[in-house]
Amino acid sequence: MTYNATGPTGDYQFSRPLGQMDPNILLRDAAFNKHTLNDGHHTSPYSQGRIDIGLDNLEVRLVQGIDEEAFRRTLSKAQRATIGIPVHDDPDDVSDWEEMMKGGLQTALESQTVIFEVYGVARATTHQLVRSRRAAFHQQSMRASYFGDHPNFRMPESVWRDPEVREKWENAIRAAHLAYAFACDRDVSYQDARFILPIGTETYIMCEYPVREFLAVYAYRACSMFQWEICHTVRQMGAVLKEAHPWLAPYIKISCENQKRCTFQGWEDVEQGCDYPWATWESRTFKPERHRIHTTGLGMPEVKK
Repeated sequence: MTYNATGPTGDYQFSRPLGQMDPNILLRDAAFNKHTLNDGHHTSPYSQGRIDIGLDNLEVRLVQGIDEEAFRRTLSKAQRATIGIPVHDDPDDVSDWEEMMKGGLQTALESQTVIFEVYGVARATTHQLVRSRRAAFHQQSMRASYFGDHPNFRMPESVWRDPEVREKWENAIRAAHLAYAFACDRDVSYQDARFILPIGTETYIMCEYPVREFLAVYAYRACSMFQWEICHTVRQMGAVLKEAHPWLAPYIKISCENQKRCTFQGWEDVEQGCDYPWATWESRTFKPERHRIHTTGLGMPEVKK
């Protein structure tokens, strides 16, 4: 397929002749989630026709924090478990609890779970959030709910800055929403109609992390070299958790902050994506060679070190 100023030239081709149906029972659209079966309680509250630019209107809240007294008691006992618990005569003395926060066998950090909710995050980012293996997620369903005639959409700042690209995106979003609403009005199930919705469609997600897992996720995903929305979301999670439990601040760190060396493990050069002074090729602990992506010197804005 070739391209010109107005888009791709040539039409799309279907994988089978028009009118030919697959008899596979799995493909019958007999789902429960259709307009005719919607009792009014399964409609997205985020159908406001709003296009959020960059990080506008993205909100992170702390649903469940840490029971500090129970957490300290557990960490203290875990510290002493290998020697049979009693180290002193005072059973209420848990002064050694913070040793486990600093290192060693940190399994007791899994005894408490922190829970966040994120409003207005794009599906593109929730697809990345749910990659954490030791976490649980509860997300607004595109299968069970009608996302509305004008679902909110998140537009990258780079698109917003370019008037011509922005116009084409707005037209595409409008066309996608019209196609979605039309399919739903024809009683195509929500689970089938959702295929046309853009990946930038905004959603709600609740994220549960054992403390140990959240510290690991933050150390990795709060790096500015990752996609901007997930980086911001994870940093906001860290911010609301530190606000609720200020003593956690020394432990909620990007891995590079402890080492003062760049720990990013991607293929891209880091100089243009991070403002830490150690964001240089020479300072990297991982130096891709076979698949390195050079981004320095490509006319990108300079980052002050």
